[in-house]
Amino acid sequence: MKLAFVASIIFMCSSFTNVKNDGLDLTFGVSEDDPSQIELNLNKDYTFTYQDLSIATEKIMVEGTYEVKNNKIHLNANNDQTTFHDTWKISDDGTTAKSRKGITFYTLRRK
Repeated sequence: MKLAFVASIIFMCSSFTNVKNDGLDLTFGVSEDDPSQIELNLNKDYTFTYQDLSIATEKIMVEGTYEVKNNKIHLNANNDQTTFHDTWKISDDGTTAKSRKGITFYTLRRK
């Protein structure tokens, strides 16, 4: 059972260059006791939701569509006014998502 799951994750990750595949169905985030409550949800219909509550006065909650290019996930928010971590790399085993924006690095774990 675990082998089939791992094989399916590897297959999904290796097919990122093919744009015609189904979208992803993955959720990544921080631990539940982390006050930043950072979470990234990627849906099969190529939509996403993202939240980052690490700065109380500048809470980020966006949604939109995503695309896969060059083994990276590019998030396109419906609200172009908000700046956030909009480029992510999923690990080969599908357990982590990493992003860098300026000097800020995020690593989220699969939920």
